[in-house]
Formats: sequence, C-alpha cells, structure tokens
Amino acid sequence: MEAVLAERNDPNEEAPSAPYVWVDMADWHNQPRPHVEYTVPGRIPLRQAMLFSGEGGGGKSTVIKQLCAGTVLNRFWLGALPEKGPAFFIEAEDEERIMHARMYDICVFYQVKFADLIAGGLHMISRAGEDSVMAAPNRDGKIVPTHFYQHIMERAGDIKPKIIGIASAANVFAGNEISRPQVQQFAGLLTRLAKVANGSVVLAMHPSLTGINTGTGLSGTTQWHNAFRARAYLDVPKLESGEPDPAVRELKFLKNQYGRMDETITLQYQNGLFLPISPSGADASPLGKISQDAIADDVFVTILRRFTRENRNASHSPGNSYAPALFAQEKEAIQAGLKSKTLAAAMRRLFEVKKIENKPYGRPSRPNYRLAVKEDTPNAG
Repeated sequence: MEAVLAERNDPNEEAPSAPYVWVDMADWHNQPRPHVEYTVPGRIPLRQAMLFSGEGGGGKSTVIKQLCAGTVLNRFWLGALPEKGPAFFIEAEDEERIMHARMYDICVFYQVKFADLIAGGLHMISRAGEDSVMAAPNRDGKIVPTHFYQHIMERAGDIKPKIIGIASAANVFAGNEISRPQVQQFAGLLTRLAKVANGSVVLAMHPSLTGINTGTGLSGTTQWHNAFRARAYLDVPKLESGEPDPAVRELKFLKNQYGRMDETITLQYQNGLFLPISPSGADASPLGKISQDAIADDVFVTILRRFTRENRNASHSPGNSYAPALFAQEKEAIQAGLKSKTLAAAMRRLFEVKKIENKPYGRPSRPNYRLAVKEDTPNAG
C-alpha cells in the first residue's frame, strides 16, 4: 500500500505554495457590496463545492447528469435555471454504455440530440473499474492531489465548466472519511477545482446506515457537513409497508452557506429521469407550485423552439398569434396538462429571467415582433 501511495503522492509533485497574500481593504468603501453568485440560483454557490448524498441506486448520478444537461442547454433543472456554460461529469461507477442510456433519456426529455449536448460543452469520462482516486494521503497523512486530479484541474482551467459532477466520493477520495483534517483537506482540493473552473463542483456521496436512519445523509465525521458550503440529500421515502418507494424521492437542500437551506423538492421517476411532482388536493403547497412552474417553463421554451424551427410566429400580445393560446393546443402542453393561463404565467417568468425576448422582423420602418428563445437569437446580448 505504501508503494501505491508514494506513486500517487510524491511530495515533490506538489506545486510550491503561493505567497501569503493579506486582504487589502483600503478601497472597499468605494466599491459596491459584492453579491453572492450561484451556478444554480439559491442552491449551488459559484466557485464552491457541494456535497450531494443519497443511498446507492437512489438516483444521485441521474439527477447530477440532469443538472449537467440543463447547464449546457440552458434549460430548467428541477425548477431552477442554471447559469449556462460547459459541464463535466466524472463517472467512476458506471460504464460508458450506462452513461449513454441515462443521457439518451435526458435527450428525449429535453427534445435535443447528443450533438446539442456536445455543442453546449458537455464533457464526460467513465473510470469504472479504473483507478479514479483524485486525492489520497501521503506518508505524513496529508491529503494531496493525484495525477488524475491534476488532469481534471488542467481540463477545467482550459474549458471552464460551470458544473463539475463527480460520482462518487468513495471512488475519488482515498483518505479516512472519519478524519476531520483529511476530509477538510479533500474539500479544499474540490474548492480549488471550482475556483479554477469559475464554476461549482457537485460531489455524490453514499451515506452510512446511521446517516440514512437519522436523515442527515452523512457518513463518517460531521466535517463532511462543515467543510462544504452547500449540501443536499436525496432521500428515499418509505411506503406504508415500510419498504422504500421505488419511484419517489425527496431532494432536501440541507445547507446553503449564503442563503436559505430549507428547500425540499419531491421527485418522481419518469421515463428514466427524476422530475418534480405536484401534490394533489386543493391546498397544494408552494413546492407544488414551484414544480408546476418548472414544467410549464420548460414546455413553453420547447414549443417556442419548435415554432421557430417551423417558421411559425408566436406573440406575447393577445390575438391570433398569442403564444400561450397557441401553445396550449400543442402535444407537449396537452400531455403535461397545461392550459393557456398557466403558459401565460410561464411566459412572464421567462421574460423576467431573460430567457425569451421579442425579436423584430419585417420592414425596418414598420417592424413586427415575434417571440424567440434568447440564446437562440444571433448576437443576443
């Protein structure tokens, strides 16, 4: 074992420490107060690492792959719109054929092709059955990066992914999960990776039996909670029989260092993905509204893209080409049970987040306007 660790963690391979730089506050008074930046609004802070735990086979990697796809496509992920950009997914558990199957289902859901994911900047690697360790202890017990970590770091510096998904901690961390210093040092390496990418790292992790029974979703030391700026747990609810529900999950955001941390999203397994569901009944919770809104927003964008490809105009103004009324008659809206009123609310939200815009066409002296998805418009600002 010592020989293996020495090969991975030769202290001479570590980059020399940077000079100590103290904060210069001299000009702070003349600068505006910085605001917290996110890769996923309110959920995943920019330039930080997030711990994403859940039982084995519970769907963690699927949900993270959905996040990666939403990031490169600029599409909604569980009710939130990630910041658009490239994404990495580092798979240490499944072979390429399984990754293919998962991404195929995602393409069907978003109605895109693999070429769209590639064009958006999705990069994936399968290390199933291979040495995937990114950090391991040297002879002094200090956690140091491996060659594989350095490879990912260099790629992240070149490509600048907004999301780096990693599945999972047991495969990439060779330290002691109950050692607070080692867990802290590993989290520091992931934060360094996020800073180089100017994005976020999302690390999947399997909880211990105690973590499952207590609902913390943790394994080992509590430093797993303390060292990460954000943390989520994909919980598996129990049926009345006491057996795990095969189709329903609860995604609980248990830590957000810079904002609220009490969000819970109920998900249902549908056609290979985990998607938000709405509670039934007259007194539906705010969660149900968020879930419905996310579906309506995505359906609106999907139909609008198709209308654009088919050279069919849709307008934000009431009339014969009023988008919500037209879209309510399309198969995507009918299948989702969306009416014109719901789609009108989606249109307003999409304008607010600058996802759609009015694009002029016709004579410059007397232009008409039609709806367009903003990133699909040439030179959109």
